[in-house]
Amino acid sequence: MQLDLKGEIKVEFFINHINYYGVTHKDTPLSQREVFSLSEDDIVFAYSLSSSYNISELYILSTCGRTEFYSYSKSSELAIFIRELYSQLNKKCNTNYLIHRSGINCVRHMMEVSCSVTSLLIGETQITSQIKNSFNIAKECGSLKSILSRLIHCSLEAGKKIRNQTKLSVGSTSASYASVEKICKLVKDISKENILIIGAGMTGKLVAYNFKKKNAKNLFISNRDSKKGKVLSDKVEGTFIPLNEVSKSLNKFSIILTCTNAAHNLIKYKDISALSLPKPIILMDLSVPRNIDNTISSLKNVTLLTIDDINDVICKFREKRELELPKAMLLINEFVLDFTQWFEDLSVTPTIAKLKNHYNTIQTNELEKISNKFDEKTLNAIDIFSNSLLNKIMKDSITFLKSEDISDKSKTQFVNILSSIHKFNNE
Repeated sequence: MQLDLKGEIKVEFFINHINYYGVTHKDTPLSQREVFSLSEDDIVFAYSLSSSYNISELYILSTCGRTEFYSYSKSSELAIFIRELYSQLNKKCNTNYLIHRSGINCVRHMMEVSCSVTSLLIGETQITSQIKNSFNIAKECGSLKSILSRLIHCSLEAGKKIRNQTKLSVGSTSASYASVEKICKLVKDISKENILIIGAGMTGKLVAYNFKKKNAKNLFISNRDSKKGKVLSDKVEGTFIPLNEVSKSLNKFSIILTCTNAAHNLIKYKDISALSLPKPIILMDLSVPRNIDNTISSLKNVTLLTIDDINDVICKFREKRELELPKAMLLINEFVLDFTQWFEDLSVTPTIAKLKNHYNTIQTNELEKISNKFDEKTLNAIDIFSNSLLNKIMKDSITFLKSEDISDKSKTQFVNILSSIHKFNNE
């Protein structure tokens, strides 16, 4: 709520101020997604930068399949902020790829992302932890308030309900699993291959565990954080290799996967071209931005794959899961309606609170005036009677403000009338 020049209280909650700009695997090639991709340090910097803009709330989600900005602000303010952010990060992004959504469309999109109906692999569950991790970063940076916090919470609840009440996520459900399936199709016996996994984060762990389930016996783990890498290598009965020794050890491996948050190439053209490759080597880059120099694909006996090359495996899962989409969308609709109803109530809740407080103050003051004139039993009876009377006096006004059949315009006018009559702005 805010005051206008006449001293009236105006409603300042507009659902169209919930805005989204983003790029995803559906509409943006990997070559562009990796430019838009933001590291955790970039995101923390972005939240700091946003304080210089008229952005009330901001939430950023950046994964291998998407980089998305959600805000409570005017869309033009968010667009200006995004351009300045990438300028300061020295990233030359083609902003024509950014898709804009606002209001209900933005709310629905957030729900669909959380429910993984828009994921590269429909029904994958990794997105849940990614949303939660991003939420924690935003919260720590102080960029979230009630509106986006509520939206994210509702989205996570929607995802949970869909996983429990549909078969959308039945079976192995992650891009990591699909990547391992893809590689296993390309080799005769995975148990005889020497496999190097660079990265021990969420994706690296899933890749390692899935290889282990496929009976891979020669797993090697490398990671910037040695302790984290050693923990993972022990869990999969593998061998840890320090990251700074990887380039000297590449000739040992027939399969190499990268899944890190590094913003640069970890495997360079010169590293692979210098090797003697008597038999084919498979490199799979699951990182966004990519960690393997894409010119390596021109070398003989080299197969270079990226996150976008697992579609043939994903199609195997997609058909069955798409049968569950109608059920999922019905549940998403319920959560969208719940959120929009909550949002609409934001506009009238402060007025209802002020109305109750106004009459409760009058009641307290009047009871105080007669506190010495009656005994305690009589005063209690008067208190009960006055409470009942006040509730009846306020009932019609509160019912009107909460009604779904009354237009927002009519509610706004009524809020302003109540505010003027009761001088809420002076309280």
